[in-house]
Amino acid sequence: FNAHTSGARGNSELFSSGGNGGDTPIFSRREWISAITVAGSIAPVIMLGSQAAKAAPPLTAEVADNFSARAERALRLKPRKVLRPKMNLDFAVLLMRSSYNAVDELDIVPMDHFQRDFFLIRQAEYQPYADSLGPGTMTQGDLADPNYFDFISFAQYATISREIVNPPAVFEEQQPVEVEDGEPQQFVKVVVRRDPFLTNNVLSQKHSELVGNSILDKLNEKFGDTASSIPKIEPGSRPDAAKVLEAIKQVTNLFLVSGFALEGSAAILKEGQSEKDAAGTQFCISLTSPATLWSGQALKSKKPSVANDFMLKTIRALLSRAGYTVVDSSVNYVNN
Repeated sequence: FNAHTSGARGNSELFSSGGNGGDTPIFSRREWISAITVAGSIAPVIMLGSQAAKAAPPLTAEVADNFSARAERALRLKPRKVLRPKMNLDFAVLLMRSSYNAVDELDIVPMDHFQRDFFLIRQAEYQPYADSLGPGTMTQGDLADPNYFDFISFAQYATISREIVNPPAVFEEQQPVEVEDGEPQQFVKVVVRRDPFLTNNVLSQKHSELVGNSILDKLNEKFGDTASSIPKIEPGSRPDAAKVLEAIKQVTNLFLVSGFALEGSAAILKEGQSEKDAAGTQFCISLTSPATLWSGQALKSKKPSVANDFMLKTIRALLSRAGYTVVDSSVNYVNN
């Protein structure tokens, strides 16, 4: 499954960050085209990689904003003022929450530590990002604001990428206990042991699978009984390329309906050799001005273990349920 992303055209306080944001978005009149081109070869093959890096040391405010972090920030692509639709708040929360829940389910880090590191990264990153956009272009804390979502998704996935590389299999976690109303929250230490089958070299893949399945489940739950439902594919049925494309197109439409991008399309880039199924077929998905336009590129420059390629994750889940395995994928950005 090859994917490239191309350039950009550019209330729930679920996650907050330090800094100031304006109330009225300002968009540049200049048009950019952002596309995620997902082209994919589908075949019943599973390819696993390995990880040999050491676990990340504890993060501090000083480390999050040290010379190295500031130098990386200075070299990073600056966010652009581009025309993007307001996101559906429930959908924005779904993308953030599914990514967080996948970390929790994998048992790779104490979640109190994850929340601390997430806070420190977004605290260090917020003001430079807001200053690059300029005053009045972003509403802090509003996940439906694509400029803010772009930022907070970067901070979340920068944190996940930090924690997921060679984490400990056993650790202590502070978990809240039930208390009476009005009483201060209390915590208890719990020893957490990761599933031994979740070895370090499959964690990134497993995280993507969990996120993709969570998003796909919610889309089916919300739209399954409507005219906008994703075409039904029987599990493991390996339908032909036309049927697969029809389903991919509808997933793309639902992302657009949810405000994830300004425009989008899906097509077959290269036909497979079989007329009976879609094995060997390459698909291309393009998005214009997606909500992850800046963050996707900023994360890519860090060579992360996991990326916020939500569309690709969802389509992978769709194809897996259909009986296919994506053997290759990529996301590229052009015209930026």
